[in-house]
Amino acid sequence: MAKEKCKYGNVSFIDGMFSEDNDALQGILREVSGSDEPRVLIVADANVVQKVDGIGRKIGMYFQNYGVRLAGSPVVLSGSEKIKCDGIASATQLISSALEAKIGVNDIILAIGGGAVLDVAGYVAMQIRSGVRLVRVPTTPAAMIDAAFAKTAAINFHSVKNALSVPCEADAVVIDVSFAATVLDGVWRAGVGEAVRYAAVSDSSLMKKIAKNAERLKNRDLEVFSDLVRSVVASRVKKGSTSFALWSANRLESMSGYKLPHGYAVPIAVCIDCAYAVEKGVLKESDQETICRTLADSGALDGLVHSHHLLSQADNILYGLDAWRLFSGAFSIEIPSGLGKLKVEENPDKEVFKKVIKEFLAVSSQS
Repeated sequence: MAKEKCKYGNVSFIDGMFSEDNDALQGILREVSGSDEPRVLIVADANVVQKVDGIGRKIGMYFQNYGVRLAGSPVVLSGSEKIKCDGIASATQLISSALEAKIGVNDIILAIGGGAVLDVAGYVAMQIRSGVRLVRVPTTPAAMIDAAFAKTAAINFHSVKNALSVPCEADAVVIDVSFAATVLDGVWRAGVGEAVRYAAVSDSSLMKKIAKNAERLKNRDLEVFSDLVRSVVASRVKKGSTSFALWSANRLESMSGYKLPHGYAVPIAVCIDCAYAVEKGVLKESDQETICRTLADSGALDGLVHSHHLLSQADNILYGLDAWRLFSGAFSIEIPSGLGKLKVEENPDKEVFKKVIKEFLAVSSQS
């Protein structure tokens, strides 16, 4: 009997997706493949394999019980940004496995993991046979809130963030919020940071809800987080995505040699871009306070203390604006103009950014 809780577009929420008595996932796989016996190549995040007890056995039994065919041995990738920075070694490993398994255009790559694994799997899925079916199963909070809905799949090359990118929208996204309970605290709080990044310029009621529940989210209240993910997904389906703060987050990652995780870079970038919006007279200080205080109260800014050496290089950070123009094709960025509202800032003022970055470093160093 299906236990699917709700569905938004091609996004399904399933509790206990690999439970023997839950037929929701197999129905999705059949629909995506157009076959009563879907053929699936699994790509799994090593963190999931290690932390979810018996996950391999559960998946094997589930597929056997419901007539889903495994295409070769599952591919386990180490996860984290390093698999996007390895000179396409991880992508090549997956390509080799897919070709050996004779994956065809109607077969499915089932990607189970955090954002980096979803990126590599998606990048490969779009290359094999000019594109095979892709189902994303995000297992980290940030992936559930953001990465699973990306319209591209990208890997880094020669230290350039997302240098190799292809159009990529999953045929289906399946979210089982219980996976989030297995991640480290920093990974958990990174998901809250992504939720704030989205809500700050897209949904004022959602932003206020996150602010109200910041402490509970910091303390890993799974019920509150589950409601948050559903709220973000419902909002995204209606309003689309945002590139707010990505130019600066990507630059901070790159400057650190990708030692600063994306989830730590995003909240810092949000604070920088909010400060810029205030300085330009676009955002009220009270709204800036709500956004940045929520990030602090939820623990999403925990990476700030390790990032002062990056913030001390304001000129270096601002190279990210030039990189963003190469990436987006336009010298413009999105900035907040009120809670849940955004403004497209044409020709961002580098001197203003330099000023607010230096001020942000001074304030954060004192706290």
